[in-house]
Amino acid sequence: MDAKDRQILEVLQRDGRIAHTRLAEIVNLSAPAVLARVRKLEEQGIIKGYQAVVEPERVGNPIISYIGVTLVHHQREPLEQFSERIKQFPQILEAYHLTGGTDYLLKIAVPSIQALEEFLVHHLTTVPGVDKVHTSMVLSPIKTHGPVPIELQDMVPVGRANGNGHGDNGRKATN
Repeated sequence: MDAKDRQILEVLQRDGRIAHTRLAEIVNLSAPAVLARVRKLEEQGIIKGYQAVVEPERVGNPIISYIGVTLVHHQREPLEQFSERIKQFPQILEAYHLTGGTDYLLKIAVPSIQALEEFLVHHLTTVPGVDKVHTSMVLSPIKTHGPVPIELQDMVPVGRANGNGHGDNGRKATN
C-alpha cells in the first residue's frame, strides 16, 4: 500500500459513494487507475464493504446503550458460545470481546426503556454463562463513525506481522 492508496482510503471513508472520476481528480490519478486500486483494496480485505449510516432515532430505536458483560467462565468454549449466541440478537449493533474486567462490550439500539429492560432481563441475562451486566445509556453522541486513521509508517500487511511490529523478513515494514 502506497500513499495514493492511503489517500483513496481517506476519501472513501468520508464519502463511500463518491464517483471514481471525482476520486481520481482528488488523488491525481486516472479513473481506470483509481478503479483498479479500489478493487485491489477490496480484494485484499482492506476495504470490507460500503454501507449507509442509518440514524437509529429516525427509524424508531432512539435508546442507544452500551452493555458490559462479564461471564462466569473464561475458557474458549464458553466465550465462543456466548459470541455465537449474541449474534442472534438484532438489537445488538456492535459487539466486542475485550481485555480487562469486562469480557464483552455490546452496543444496542432499542425503541424504549421498556424494550431495554425486556432485552436485559428476558434475553441477555438468560444467555448461559452471563455473570454480570453493566448498562450505560447514551445521553448524546459526540463523535460517531469516525474514519480509521491511515498511518504513513509502520504499516504491516495483515497476516505478515510476527508479533514485534516487523514483517516476516525481520525488518520494519514501511510499505
